[in-house]
Amino acid sequence: MQANATEPLPLDHYNRSEPRTQVKPGPNHPASTSDDAGTAEGLLDARQLFLAVAGHWEGSSPLIGWARELSDLHATLLTASVSVTRRPRDFDSAVTQGQIHTLIGLIDEWAILHLPRPTAARRHTHSLGEVISHVAHTYAHTHSTLRHSSSAERLHDAALRLAQVQEGYADLIDEIRALRIELPSGYRGPQALS
Repeated sequence: MQANATEPLPLDHYNRSEPRTQVKPGPNHPASTSDDAGTAEGLLDARQLFLAVAGHWEGSSPLIGWARELSDLHATLLTASVSVTRRPRDFDSAVTQGQIHTLIGLIDEWAILHLPRPTAARRHTHSLGEVISHVAHTYAHTHSTLRHSSSAERLHDAALRLAQVQEGYADLIDEIRALRIELPSGYRGPQALS
């Protein structure tokens, strides 16, 4: 089910800022204590996640495969909603959304076991699975727009939105690693059907 067969956009193709790099905290930084060493191991930075959803990143973190699957599923949903003739024969929107929900749950279970749980940090509104699914959805939408639209305004808007989502994800990862934010565990309630 590989929907994104072409090369992804360079990370900063539409973002004029410098690419983010991992900076090791200094001795006075709250994340530099010895107790915090190794926290969030396996968590993908923004570049790694972008490459994972594009199918161009390999490694040991299970987040890589789950992010890629989410990208493929979102691309399938998008293609099915745009073109009846390009839908897979056995396409079922509810089943595809259920698969997305399952992957979000797997990511959330991973996060519970691997991410730090700071006690005095502010709380985020979305779980890690929901955030990664949103990044994958935005990538799939942007990729489709860049391949099929001739409108310069639509191309610009799609690329700008992807850059904003990547930057937001990078900021979130910085906050998680600095123990300044706590993600919710996830929600396994009823699945919404579209």
